[in-house]
Amino acid sequence: MAERVRGVLAAKLELVLRLAGDSPHSAELLDAKARLFGDICHTFTADLRRLLTGLFTEAGTPAAVEPAEAADICIALVVGLESVSDAPQLFTPATDALLAGLLTSLIPSAPRG
Repeated sequence: MAERVRGVLAAKLELVLRLAGDSPHSAELLDAKARLFGDICHTFTADLRRLLTGLFTEAGTPAAVEPAEAADICIALVVGLESVSDAPQLFTPATDALLAGLLTSLIPSAPRG
């Protein structure tokens, strides 16, 4: 299950990093509050939240964390990573640490690469 969650988060991060690049118009493309594509970004994030909530519901979370909260925490992690230059290097250790606390089963570490 950890690999599935990690894959969803990686897809979001890779998409945003690829779209953002060095474009001076990345805010218009990616910001949910921006006029041009805000609805698309909002819908995409809502779909990711539903997908992650389902994965956490299936896998189980600690008693103090509801599956939807776990999904929100994961999305917040990726949104934070989107704004740092070394996001690809930080992704694996960050998701390993996060998932170790959010999933009730032991998490195998993803290979670093």
